Amino acid sequence: MITLYDLVFQDDRRPSPFCWRAKFALKHKGLGWRDEPVGFTEKQKIAFAQSQTVPVIHDGPNVVKDSWAIAQHLDSAYPEKSLFGPARHHAHFVASWVDAAVHPALFPILVGDLYDRVRPVDQPYFLDSRGKRLGTTDFAGFQAKARGQGVAAFRAVLEPARRVLKEQPFLSGEQPAYPDYALAGAFLWARVATPLTLLEADDPVHAWRERMLDLFDGMGRKAKAA
Repeated sequence: MITLYDLVFQDDRRPSPFCWRAKFALKHKGLGWRDEPVGFTEKQKIAFAQSQTVPVIHDGPNVVKDSWAIAQHLDSAYPEKSLFGPARHHAHFVASWVDAAVHPALFPILVGDLYDRVRPVDQPYFLDSRGKRLGTTDFAGFQAKARGQGVAAFRAVLEPARRVLKEQPFLSGEQPAYPDYALAGAFLWARVATPLTLLEADDPVHAWRERMLDLFDGMGRKAKAA
């Protein structure tokens, strides 16, 4: 049985966009797994992997860290129903775009809600690490100010995906694959953290997000939301 080390917040919320990528990839492959929740201050749980961050998977003798490396391992170890097909570089590009553009656009408008949902034992870590990144520990105030223009800015960042999704149901074509899972992870990060409305109902990305939430017997929709 594969073990997935997954970031945990209060009330067993699972917000990590990178862990969601791994979960979608596992479901895509038809693989089961055992969850091992890891708080920000429980890095000793993943020390065996020489990692400071999740996701990490333990798959038999294989220990794999980093969501992209996990996807590559799964596609190699379980070649049925490829995550990438012939377009591995396209998947890597989309995942990199999400990391470099989508996540930075989301974080400022989520940070206060994320902090509110971090486990109390982990809040000092979050306060210190994210406070250094933002230059303030007033996350609620920072978030409120960021939302003034931040939601519109986030929607603008999604324009490349929007153009594709006007013409096809998934970023990968007629069926979802890793590019879709990479972007869906960002939306599940937000869904777990905040009730903020991120998309207009007539946005093609909104319809795509609903399809992604319904995948794999509604795995994403069943996750505890804000």
